[in-house]
Amino acid sequence: MRPIILAGSTDIFARKVYAAVGDEMRERLRLWNRHLAEPGGLDALLETEPAVVVLGPGLVDQVSLGFAQQIDAESREVGVVVVQNAGTNVDAALAAGVRGILSQDSDGESIKAAISRAAAAADRRDEGAQVTKPSLGTGKVTTVLSPKGGAGKTVLSTNLAVGLASAAPRGVVIVDLDLQFGDVAYALGLKPRHTMYDVVSASGSLDITTLKVFLTHHSSDLYVMCAPDDPARGEMIGVDAVQKVIGLLAAEFDHVVVDTAAGLSEHTLATLDLSTDVIFLADMDVPSVRHLSKVVAAFDRLGMEKANRHFILNRADARVGFSMLKVAAQAGLAIDIEIPASKQVPVALNSGVPILLSQPKNPVTKKIWDVVERLGGSVQENTRQPMKWSA
Repeated sequence: MRPIILAGSTDIFARKVYAAVGDEMRERLRLWNRHLAEPGGLDALLETEPAVVVLGPGLVDQVSLGFAQQIDAESREVGVVVVQNAGTNVDAALAAGVRGILSQDSDGESIKAAISRAAAAADRRDEGAQVTKPSLGTGKVTTVLSPKGGAGKTVLSTNLAVGLASAAPRGVVIVDLDLQFGDVAYALGLKPRHTMYDVVSASGSLDITTLKVFLTHHSSDLYVMCAPDDPARGEMIGVDAVQKVIGLLAAEFDHVVVDTAAGLSEHTLATLDLSTDVIFLADMDVPSVRHLSKVVAAFDRLGMEKANRHFILNRADARVGFSMLKVAAQAGLAIDIEIPASKQVPVALNSGVPILLSQPKNPVTKKIWDVVERLGGSVQENTRQPMKWSA
């Protein structure tokens, strides 16, 4: 297997990496002592045909991103992980082809997860295998993503999950991956006894039987993996644990819907590696659409091409719709579904009853059913009628 090179590292961080990774990956680690900025320095590194290059933390952040961009331009087969100092701009990192972002203070689990994902992607390319959803499961994994907060991810995610559950009762689970400030439980009117924190804190090995104990049942025959109610607990949930949870759920359920935090966290990037479908959500805000186009472009650069992509414009307003369509077209995005604005959406959110259940004739509801059909196949007309529910 190709080596994993630590370039521009410090002795302290190199020791952390060696301690964090497993024996098999440890054998692939190489410490690069030659300066990348010297003539031929980067070329010499690439001649070793690395699978992964970890840049920093002994480099200035902007210098690391510059090298990452050069590596991406020279060889898309190399996964780059940047170890930031002052704080790397996520957009700039994605644009430079960075596969993962760490800090000097990252714990062993985060270090192992970031390097493992980059190495796994490189190894799959070496084997000439098409990147597919893990063989662990057969269910669809749909991740709802937006670069900015307030775009309506949670409203769409919860209503989408409820709609899918109408066609596949007890066959749908929604995961709240906004681990610090998730609102899925609130949007569904739930008071969960267990959260994702309990999953990762449980003793013993994790299997689907154990995992089901921590799910909360919703009256629409939907299951929910809720986020912790304490932000500090959310910070304690590792990337590997999230990947394992979603993989196990995909093995058991027909649909796994993942509601994410704003932006692109390590947990979100890890989930995207498992996703069969990605919903890119933007609202009626020109910067929102342009920002989303940058994320899509970054996905292309990172080789994240296996998932079906769906671009949804939320709170669409006819008065400015044409201009938004124009902006989207200029950004290279084709809008698949436009969900109109409605004052009933926040009312439904505050009541804890999804608008799909409380307002079956609302124009928003009709558009969400279109999303359900797009993700779940044909939906019988009678499922569009008011569904029975209880608080």
